[in-house]
Amino acid sequence: MGIKKLLGHNYLFAQAILYTCVITWASLAKFILPVNIRVDGSDKIAHCIAYFVFAIVWFLFLFFSEKRKENFTQSMVKASIFGFFYGGLMEILQMLLTTYRSSDWYDVIANTSGIIFAVILLKVFENKIIKLSKRKSSAE
Repeated sequence: MGIKKLLGHNYLFAQAILYTCVITWASLAKFILPVNIRVDGSDKIAHCIAYFVFAIVWFLFLFFSEKRKENFTQSMVKASIFGFFYGGLMEILQMLLTTYRSSDWYDVIANTSGIIFAVILLKVFENKIIKLSKRKSSAE
């Protein structure tokens, strides 16, 4: 599969929607583990990683979308804001819709930390990402 196909609008949109559905399910589902093993902080690490990926996936969709033509910073800001509010929404829905999950504002902090790490990584690779987008545009 070529880079053009991987960075295509429909493919990236499908990935972003699918990942959002996975986050929604993971946030609202009841998990029954056969063994009760608890590691302090593992939940927060999972939140951080999940929203790191969330921000990256949505950034890629927004930035590489032929239909949007947004610049790097716009795409990064929109993906970050969307991730922040979506994470907050998931915490509110846990409180309102479930009896087996609890809302925890430290989870929102962990989500935000993941988004901040994604922004840092994107800024570090900004020039390479922009070059890749120009190469993709010239290949079309």
